[in-house]
Amino acid sequence: MTLEESKTDEDILDVEHGVSILTDKKLTTHLEGAVIDFVESSHGGGFEIRTAKSGGGCGDSCGGSCS
Repeated sequence: MTLEESKTDEDILDVEHGVSILTDKKLTTHLEGAVIDFVESSHGGGFEIRTAKSGGGCGDSCGGSCS
């Protein structure tokens, strides 16, 4: 996960609750139905991506908390 300043032709723009999310078109099948949340813990804060396939946090992609 990275922060981007601009959209490319390979991105899909999704705006939810006033937040813009850019997703690479190649990843849409993997992220269909995913929930992105910002969580804080005693170890710090970060983004968490929950999908039906992972059954929880980010799964293997980033160890449960993306920051």
